[in-house]
Amino acid sequence: MLAYVFSHRPASGADVPAYEDALRRFHTELAGSRPAGFVASTTYGFADGYSDWYLVENSAALDVLNEAAVSGTRAASHDLAARMAAWGSGKLLSLAQGEADLSALHQTDFAKPAGMAYAELYAMIEPLAARTGAALWRRMMVLGPPPEFCLVSRAPIELPAEFAPTARERRQI
Repeated sequence: MLAYVFSHRPASGADVPAYEDALRRFHTELAGSRPAGFVASTTYGFADGYSDWYLVENSAALDVLNEAAVSGTRAASHDLAARMAAWGSGKLLSLAQGEADLSALHQTDFAKPAGMAYAELYAMIEPLAARTGAALWRRMMVLGPPPEFCLVSRAPIELPAEFAPTARERRQI
């Protein structure tokens, strides 16, 4: 499973409730159309903006999602939100451990410490990602900004300082 994560924020002076309403409407319309390979999507709000998470079965589904997002019944809500946005950045993540759960409202972004082998990192994270509602996501092919890993969970998870973690609570829009 893959997650295309699009981070964005509304333009200065934009009507934030209208922005959030356009995002909700867009995700509802996308779910109703069920493009091939699409699993689910949602938007999370943070203090510094928003992130849309699009879960897809595989990389082939990204082409279908890209076309579906801006066509048909979704075009109007997509275009409305896009007109109110000031900035955006995308990232492609692969599910490394655990199960995808869009209801998980805690996110910890972190980097693999220099010199640590991936096998060691995965062994350290495995008990955490095995918790109900937790999942470890890894950035694919350096597609998107650092850090490389994202641990999402239903409850806060504390990582060792050597990972330089940034924990954030997200609210589902």
